[in-house]
Amino acid sequence: MNRKVIAPCEVAVRDIIPVIKAILVERLYAQGLSQLQISTLMGISPAEVNYYLKGKRGNEDVKKKLEADEEIMDLVNSVVRRLVNSTNGEVINICPLCSLARKKLNKNDYSCPYDI
Repeated sequence: MNRKVIAPCEVAVRDIIPVIKAILVERLYAQGLSQLQISTLMGISPAEVNYYLKGKRGNEDVKKKLEADEEIMDLVNSVVRRLVNSTNGEVINICPLCSLARKKLNKNDYSCPYDI
């Protein structure tokens, strides 16, 4: 019998989170923030911001599906507002956004404490 121990985050880190970050980066950039400002807000390198903006990170098909979903985009916009208005050092949790994205993409094979 084959068994596999897996956390939902393992699937998300590979398939979902890069897409979510790409969408967040694009939304912040569309609001006029520089790549350096975005990297500071999100805690990632400027090079990573550039990769997201050029479409080198995150599956484009998955990204299009998520961007077409109103509920996802409402939550994305909420996270963007929180990022822009956050105080220095505040941690913005994207787990609820990841959970909703997994649900929308039918990648809910494993339960997660943040599943909504």
